Parts: sequence; structure tokens; C-alpha cells
Amino acid sequence: MNEIFDKLLIRILFTIFICIALFLYKYAHILFYPSHKKQVLKRIYTSENYVDTLHFFARLIGISLIFSTLEFNEYIGISVSTFHFFLWSIIGLSFYLLSIYIIENIIFYNFEYKDEVLKKMNPAYGLVSFSNALCLAFLLKTIFKESENSIIILIILWLFSLVLYGLSIKLYKFLSPLAFNSLMIQKNLGLGISFSGFLFGNMVILRSAFSHEHHEIQSYLVLVVLKTLLGVLILPLFQKGIHYVFKLQASPDNGANESITHLGHGIYEAAVYLTCALLTSIIISQIHFGTIYPFF
Repeated sequence: MNEIFDKLLIRILFTIFICIALFLYKYAHILFYPSHKKQVLKRIYTSENYVDTLHFFARLIGISLIFSTLEFNEYIGISVSTFHFFLWSIIGLSFYLLSIYIIENIIFYNFEYKDEVLKKMNPAYGLVSFSNALCLAFLLKTIFKESENSIIILIILWLFSLVLYGLSIKLYKFLSPLAFNSLMIQKNLGLGISFSGFLFGNMVILRSAFSHEHHEIQSYLVLVVLKTLLGVLILPLFQKGIHYVFKLQASPDNGANESITHLGHGIYEAAVYLTCALLTSIIISQIHFGTIYPFF
């Protein structure tokens, strides 16, 4: 019975620690985003600005995803496990905030949080920001798993993943006819949905590329690049196949309302791209080859 209560006490203590970490995140967020200071410190009324609510909870969900990778192993000692849990929590929060800061500067280089969220309540900005925060959390969760408790490998994989993710974002203008900057200014929801599906699709492919066994970091990174390139080659084939089989067309040849056309086109692009990315992940990570030719 004492053992049960001890385990319960440890779980409660770690619950309190995670809550404290969330409190620290609130103030760490100010360091990376000083322009958000007033917004972070004041009381949040979720019904006032739904775009800001979306922006806030994306990060909260992302932090929860980061924490879900952490483990406490009593068999290596309570003090060591506690230190390990604390250290990797701080690293996870720091890398997550840095990732969001870097990638949002790539995506929203012409836009500001104050203008788009607090003043204009731009739903397209909020949706893209929400999707980007979740995608980075999922990607960082994979990186944590593959680093196998090595800080050096974690840093290498984190930087490498940011480069690949950042480069993948630049492909949007070649894959979609939607003009990002002009439609973002118009607060077009279709753009937000389309770009969100694009981000989630890229995240699925990158997670599949990073998810494999590794013994040497050099060969592992080369294989990640090869799998990513394989995904770039395979995904268009699935797109062609889906369009051919289901006879999909971007828009009818009639004078439909432009906003409705953009919304429908955004849903169409997001659904097709994400579907193709999921199918592509099967090809690049779930087909395993054994010894095809016998040894003599």
C-alpha cells in the first residue's frame, strides 16, 4: 500500500512540475516575442478575439505534445530521472519557441502579429499560425525520439529538420495558384486552409523521413535527405492518380463568387495534398526490404 501511495505522490509532484513549466513558458514566450508582452500578461478572454485564441492554444497544444515525449524512469534513480525530466523539459520548450520564431519569420515575413491578430483579427493568419505550431511540435517530438537522449544529436537533428521544413515551405508558390501575400492581406480563409494542409503534408513526409533506425549520424542524415527527395518524387504521382481516378477539377467554368471559389479551392488543395502526403509516407517509411539476393 505504501508503494502505491509513493507512486501516486511522485505522479502528483510531476504534475505540479509540468504546471510550473507552463507558467515559465508564459514568461519565456515574452523573451522570444517582446511585442506580445501586453497580450501574454493580461487576462485572456477567449470569446473576444477568436484568432488570438487560436494562436494561443496552438502553442499550448504544442507544448503538451513536447511533454508527451518525456519519461520518468525510477530504475535509474529518482534524482537522476528528475534532473533528466527537468533538463529535457527546458530544452524542449526552448527549441519549440525558437522553431516557431524562426519558421514564422519565414512564413509571415511581410506580416506582424499585432496587425494581423490584435487589430485585423485575420482568420487566415490565425489558421496558418495554428497549423505551423502543431506541425513543429509533431516534428520536434519525432526529433526528440530519434535523438535517444543525446543533446548533441538533438541539436544536429533539430537544425537539420528546420532547414528541410523551411525549404519545403518555399515550394508552396510552385504547387498552388493561390497568391499567399495578396490573399493573406484580404484575410482569405481559403488560403489559410490550403496552406495549413500544405504544412501538415510536409510535416507527415518529414516525420516519415526521420523515423528510421540509425547507427551513424552521417549515414542517417543522408538517408533522411534521400527519403525526403523520394517523397518529392512520389507525391506528385499520387496527386496525378487522385485527379485521374476521381476526375477532380479545381473550379467549374462558371462565374462563381471569388471568395467562395477560393474557399472551395483551399479545401480541395489541403485535402488532396494531405492525402497524398499520407500515402507517400507509406512508400518512404513503411516498405521494408530484406535480403533480396542470397549470399554465396
